[in-house]
Amino acid sequence: MINEGVLVVVLFFVLALLRVPVFIALGLPASVYMLVFFGSPMEFPVNRMVRTVDSFTLLAVPIFIYVGALMNHGEVTDKIFDFADDIVGHLTGGLAQVNILTSLIFSGISGSALADIGGVGKVLIHTMTDRGYDNSFSAALTSASATIGPLFPPSIPLILYGILAEESILDLLIAGALPAIATVIFLMVGTFIIAYRNDFPANDHRAPLKSIGRSFIVALPALVTPVVLIVGMLSGYFGPTEAAAVTVIYILFINLTVYRITNLRYIWDAAVETAKTTSVILVILGAAGLFAYVLSVERIDQQFAEFLFSISETPAIVLFMVILLVLALGLVLDPLAALVMITPIVVPPLTSVGYDPIHMGVVVVYGLMIGLLTPPLGLSVYLSADIAGADPIEVFRSSVPFYGMLLAGLFVIAYIPEISLYMLRFT
Repeated sequence: MINEGVLVVVLFFVLALLRVPVFIALGLPASVYMLVFFGSPMEFPVNRMVRTVDSFTLLAVPIFIYVGALMNHGEVTDKIFDFADDIVGHLTGGLAQVNILTSLIFSGISGSALADIGGVGKVLIHTMTDRGYDNSFSAALTSASATIGPLFPPSIPLILYGILAEESILDLLIAGALPAIATVIFLMVGTFIIAYRNDFPANDHRAPLKSIGRSFIVALPALVTPVVLIVGMLSGYFGPTEAAAVTVIYILFINLTVYRITNLRYIWDAAVETAKTTSVILVILGAAGLFAYVLSVERIDQQFAEFLFSISETPAIVLFMVILLVLALGLVLDPLAALVMITPIVVPPLTSVGYDPIHMGVVVVYGLMIGLLTPPLGLSVYLSADIAGADPIEVFRSSVPFYGMLLAGLFVIAYIPEISLYMLRFT
C-alpha cells in the first residue's frame, strides 16, 4: 500500500505535469497531508512556510536579482559585449565565442540563466543574426551559454540549494566558479568545431591592441564585479548577503561615475522588476519548505536511499543514477521546483557513500540547468526563440550539439570533485 508521503510526491508530480502553478503543486498536497493525516492545526502550514523564508541569508536572492535588473536597465551589458567582441570576434565563428564569453562575464553579476538571456540575449542574438548566423543557432547557443549563470557566483540556485540542504552558501558559491569556467571551455571548444565545419563568419579584421585596451578599460568596472565578490567572500570580509548589498552599491556607483547614466529612472524600474521576480520565488520557496518538511517526516530520503542501495552501493553507480534522475526531472519540471523536491531526497544517500554535499550541490544544479534547454519545458529555449523570432522547434534542433557539450561537462565535474572543491582550500 502506498504510504502518505509517497502519495504527496505523486500528487505533486500530477499537478506539476498538469501545469498547475508550482507553489500550488507543492503546497496543496503538503497542506492536505499536514491537516488530514498529521492532524496539525489550521495555521501550521502557513507558519511553516513563513519560517522557511524568514532567513537573513535568503535576502541575498532578491538583492542579486536586483543587481541583474540594474545591469539590464543600464548600459553595462553593451560594454561587456564590446570587450568580448574585440578579444575573440576575429576568429572563425568568433561571434559565437563572444556569446559564450559574454555569458560568463555577465553571469558573475546576474546569477541566473533566464536573467542572463534577458540581459544580454537580445544584443547577442540580433548581432549574430545581422552578421549571417542562422537565428535558430544563435538562440540555441545563447540558451546553452546561459547555463553558466546558475553555476558562477552569485548563483541564485546554489543559494537556494544551500538553504534547502542546510549547507554553507559561501562554500557553494565558491565551489561553482571552476565548474562554470570548465563549462565555458567545453562550450568554446565544441562551438569552434561547429564553426570550423560550417565556415561560420568572423569579423573582417582583428581588433588592434589599442582598441582592445580601450574596450577593456571601459568594461573593467563591470569585469571586476565577480572578482570583488569572490575575493571578498574568500577573505571573510562579507558573506553572501553582504556581498549582494555591496554589489548593488558598486553597480550604482559605476553606472553613475564611470558610465555617466544620469537618468535614474532605471533604478526604480529595476526595483519593480525585482519585486515581481522575488515574490514568485519566495512564494514557491515557502511552499517548498512545507513540502520538504513532509518528506522529512515521512522519511522519503531514507526510502529513496534504500531503493538506490538495493540496486548498488558502489558510489559511482549511485551518483550515476542520481544524475539520471536529476536530468529526467529537468525535462518536465521547473528547475526551482525540481531543486526543492530533489535536494532533501538525494543528498543523504550521496553523502552516505562519501560524496561531499557541497560538490553535490554543484552537480544537482548543473543537471537541472540542462533541463532549461530540453523539451518539453525548455524555458531558456523558449525565451531565446522569442527574442530571435525563431521557431522553438528549430531552436531545440539546433541545441542538440550543445546537449552533448553540457552533458560532457556535467559528468566530468560530477566524477572529478576536485574541480568543485579546489577553491575551498583557500577559505
